[in-house]
Formats: sequence, structure tokens, C-alpha cells
Amino acid sequence: MEIVLIFIGSIVIFLIIINYLRKLHLDAIHFNFLELVDVIGGQVLRRGFLSRPVYHGEFNGTGITINFSSERSQKKRREYLNISIAKKLNNNLTISTEDWIKNRNEGSLTDFKPLDIAGDVHYVIRKPSKVSYLKKNHRDDFVDYIRKLTPFTYIYCGQNGVLFERECDNIAICTKHPQLKENIELIFNLTQVFQ
Repeated sequence: MEIVLIFIGSIVIFLIIINYLRKLHLDAIHFNFLELVDVIGGQVLRRGFLSRPVYHGEFNGTGITINFSSERSQKKRREYLNISIAKKLNNNLTISTEDWIKNRNEGSLTDFKPLDIAGDVHYVIRKPSKVSYLKKNHRDDFVDYIRKLTPFTYIYCGQNGVLFERECDNIAICTKHPQLKENIELIFNLTQVFQ
């Protein structure tokens, strides 16, 4: 009987420690979002003790939402920072890492072409819905913004807004100020060069 109680007690203590560490991690992210609120305004929503904080605000009059997600892939937990900007564009456009597309598209890259961005990661771009997707003479700005945003998983631009996703080893580090604000500025500036 004592062994059973010790076993159950050990499980309860383990769960308490795991939940406490998770709360510390979420608190760090919440604090980072609050720093962003101090700089550009907005609000942080968090429904409960162990729930994920979400940032809602505006940048240059455009709505922004920042949250994060995770998935288990290849025996590893992967965390992603997600930034969405409610800026409607006339053109649908997807920029992504080649590996991410291959993993989700059964290895097919038929709708994509290589994007010439210097770096270790190979990026591809889905053929846009309109042939001319950049404003005149903005090719250099486009490449510069993409280069500064790397590494990222994908950027989707379309009529419903812009979605940006970056894989992070630690979300609490990825959401720190001023890097998070700089990423928002870069994504917003990127939308400015599109038709």
C-alpha cells in the first residue's frame, strides 16, 4: 500500500512541476506581449492559469494578432510563432521553405519556383495569381525584407490578410522586444511593396 501511495504521490508531484514550468514559460511570453503593448498599444488576452496569451493590436492602422502554436513532428515538439496582419492584398502569394512545402505537398513543388535569397535555407514562391505582384522598382526592397525576416516557415499574402509563421526553439525568446516589433514592421513593409 505504501508503494502505491509513493507512486501516486510521485506522479502528482511530477504533474505539479510540469504545470509550474509551463506556467513560467507562458508568463514569460505574456510579459513579452505586454512589452509590445507598451510600445505599439493593443491588448493581451489570456483566459486562464495555463492558457496561451494572444496579442491583439494595430500597427499603422492595420489589425495584428500574434499567437503561437506547436506540433509534434518527427519525434520532436516544434513551436511556431504566428503573426497575422489584416491587410487585404489583391494578389495571392506564398513564400515558404522548400522543405516545408515538400513535407506537406508529398514532395511536389510544381506550383512553386525558387526564390533567390542568399542564405542556408532554400525558399520557394508560389506563382502569384497575377503575373506582376510587385510594385514597379520594388524588387530590391522585396528581397531585402525577405532576407531580414529569415528564417521563417512561410508567409502567405492574400485577400484575407497576411500570415507569417516562424519555427522557434523557444517562443519566450522569439517574442522578445525589440525583435518582435521589428518583425511586425518588416512584414508590414513587405505588404507595401505588393500590388
